[in-house]
Amino acid sequence: MPESSDPIPTKPARPRRSRKFVLPDHHHDERDDGRTAEHIEAFLVGPAARQRRAVVDARVRRPIELETRPDWMTAFRHESARHARYGRPASVLIIELRGHAPAVVNDRVASAVGDAIRAEARETDRAVRIGARSFRVLLPETGGRAARTLVERLGRAVAAGANGSADQVEVRIEVATASRTGTLEQAVVDGEARLAATTPTSGD
Repeated sequence: MPESSDPIPTKPARPRRSRKFVLPDHHHDERDDGRTAEHIEAFLVGPAARQRRAVVDARVRRPIELETRPDWMTAFRHESARHARYGRPASVLIIELRGHAPAVVNDRVASAVGDAIRAEARETDRAVRIGARSFRVLLPETGGRAARTLVERLGRAVAAGANGSADQVEVRIEVATASRTGTLEQAVVDGEARLAATTPTSGD
């Protein structure tokens, strides 16, 4: 008679793991720079909540930073080339501070203009202070009408931030928009010429 084989032992059932995530009280990792709490929260809230939070964060407008002059010029040349090749709209705001004397255009007014640009410009815009009384703002994908809307917002923001210091200072803003057949460089040259033509004869 054939020998009877030994029964195959059954594999013990693996205990079900819960979703509970607990770290011991003594746990601390100095290498994570405080990111452990963020990792725990990301694990607990789930992907749906993280996606909803990302949508909300994307709607928050964050102030832009003023560029250095070389970085701004690089961005300007890139946008000018893009307009020339693809015909995409582009504008530049030419901002000048005018006063009856150079001392009138003080740092408080210039700071108010800089703060207004940072607060009102979009995250895709590029802004630079090219002189004591001069700013430039590059507006990609922006035609003349949208650029003038930004000018109105900047005017209100400057008036609110100057706190009366701009009474003897005129903030002039010229919109330079590249035409379909022209270049962005030529639009800026023309805009600067229009701005210079409106300078009072009494001068700075």
